Amino acid sequence: MLSIKKIICVLGFLFTIACNQNMGFGSARKAEIKTVQLTWIEKWFAAWELVSNDIFKLSPDSLPEMLFFDETLIYTTSKISAPDAPIVKGPKIFGQDLPWRTILHNNKIKLPNGQEVPVGLMTFAAPAKEGNVFFVMASPTFWKKAGIESKELDFEKMLTGVFLHEFAHTRQFQGFGSMIDSIERNHIFKDTELNDDIVQDYFKKDTAYVNIFKAEVDKFYEAFFAESLTDTKRLTSEAITLYKNRQHKYFIKEKIILNDLDNIFLSMEGLGQFVAVSWLIHKEGGNIPFATAVNGFRRKRNQWSQEEGLAMFLILDKLTNPNWNKNVFGKNPMYIIDLLERAVKI
Repeated sequence: MLSIKKIICVLGFLFTIACNQNMGFGSARKAEIKTVQLTWIEKWFAAWELVSNDIFKLSPDSLPEMLFFDETLIYTTSKISAPDAPIVKGPKIFGQDLPWRTILHNNKIKLPNGQEVPVGLMTFAAPAKEGNVFFVMASPTFWKKAGIESKELDFEKMLTGVFLHEFAHTRQFQGFGSMIDSIERNHIFKDTELNDDIVQDYFKKDTAYVNIFKAEVDKFYEAFFAESLTDTKRLTSEAITLYKNRQHKYFIKEKIILNDLDNIFLSMEGLGQFVAVSWLIHKEGGNIPFATAVNGFRRKRNQWSQEEGLAMFLILDKLTNPNWNKNVFGKNPMYIIDLLERAVKI
């Protein structure tokens, strides 16, 4: 499966994160805490419960191993990350008690897959050992000190959206994760890494490609904001044509594998964006206007898979709500482009 360095999926419109290879793990001392009061995690869990139960109506699934941290402590449900720490009481999710452990991190973290990394501003979902998934995220204080903010969203709502985007990926690894794993085993990528920005990394300096891509993205948003469903379907069909023409023209020879990767990462990143927006506009969630939520998560509009993927999921939801949910989670998900093609024919 992808290495942690390759699959870290941080919301690029908020910040960029540099991974270094100096990875050691100092001796961690147990924190003498029997109960951990983590209001910020409780709020994030409540947001995911709303998304999972009320918005997407997802069937129950096994939870990922989780690791959160602040300036001094790790809070984790992973025995690998805190092997000598006793279980303590902490936040519940879906009413379940979790095996929380907490230790001092001494600026080093041992991830649930056994990899050791320096403490830094991060949030991502990744494959763990034996086919499981884990999730990592820094505390709100870490984000505040880094100066991460949004002019459209208040800090708490912004960060909850970031959590939801990344946590949604934990429900996608069984399907899309296995596809990426297979691709990585069978292909060598030159001059770039296999991650959700791979298409952007290859073509961001190609002015002709960038212009074609931007016209395609604009067409998808035009389709979503069209007043009638008839116009939305017509414009979506035009956008799909642009999408396929772009792939056919540029994803050739050694880059032909980008067809699948483009489809996969638009499906993953678009869904993450859509999950965040869905919570932000829900009356029991962020309870903010739709335009504010969308603008907040489009941000600088310079992260290609997130920018186009969000438009595609907004259209899908407009045309088929809520019948598409079962097709994007689980072991056999469909690409967002295929779901849109089907939607415009209904």
